[in-house]
Amino acid sequence: MTSQQELTDARNARFMNLLQPVYGDCQRWAYTLTGNQVDAEDVLEDGILTALKSFHQLKNEDAFKTWMFRILRTSALQRHRRASPAELLEPVELDRQAPGRESGIAQRETAELVHGCLAKLAPEQRMALELFELHELSIREVAQVMGKAETAVRVQLHRARIRMAEMLREAGLDPGVVE
Repeated sequence: MTSQQELTDARNARFMNLLQPVYGDCQRWAYTLTGNQVDAEDVLEDGILTALKSFHQLKNEDAFKTWMFRILRTSALQRHRRASPAELLEPVELDRQAPGRESGIAQRETAELVHGCLAKLAPEQRMALELFELHELSIREVAQVMGKAETAVRVQLHRARIRMAEMLREAGLDPGVVE
């Protein structure tokens, strides 16, 4: 007969085995949601604790990454609601590198421009675009994370791509360079 502690240890080990391969994706998603490293770490920590406590509710372990992204999104929204107005005005860090063929200063300038354009998108469009393009989730997974129908996600992606292309052209950058 197995003890309660053995069952808990086995569940925790299974959780950690599922978390390990997607941990980096979860870190990036938390950063995407919060815009800074400190808040991202807090959101990630809260999300992992929440996920561990409710791991028994996960019905399909193949959907673990999507499930974690939904939990992290909820954690970030809760943190945002609790934040003071001064915290909400903190500038967003732009330390990610944009893809492209430039180097050094030009690459950083392009990255800042792209991230500035991303920040101007409607929140739903930005989230759909980042989940699909940066985090490489499928349309179905994006829909699950966002709590939307797949059709709605496709519409958000289409609108986000059109708006991003417009903003990049207005800024004097060829949208094809950053694809």
